Amino acid sequence: MSSFAEKLIKQGKKEGEIKGKQELLIKLLRRKFGLPLSDEKMIRSVTDEVKLDAAAEAILDAKSKDEVLKLLGQ
Repeated sequence: MSSFAEKLIKQGKKEGEIKGKQELLIKLLRRKFGLPLSDEKMIRSVTDEVKLDAAAEAILDAKSKDEVLKLLGQ
């Protein structure tokens, strides 16, 4: 059984991975389409890694930022 410290480390790592995906998505959207602060805040509220990954991949073919943001379900 994991110790309390190990659980905290694992949780911190997971949160760091999510934050990294959020930041990458924000950078890519900002560069390709421009991104208002309100959309950045919305992206930072998404913690579902599957949605973040799908949105990041969709940027390659997307014609608008709304196409990408729609995948986040917000």
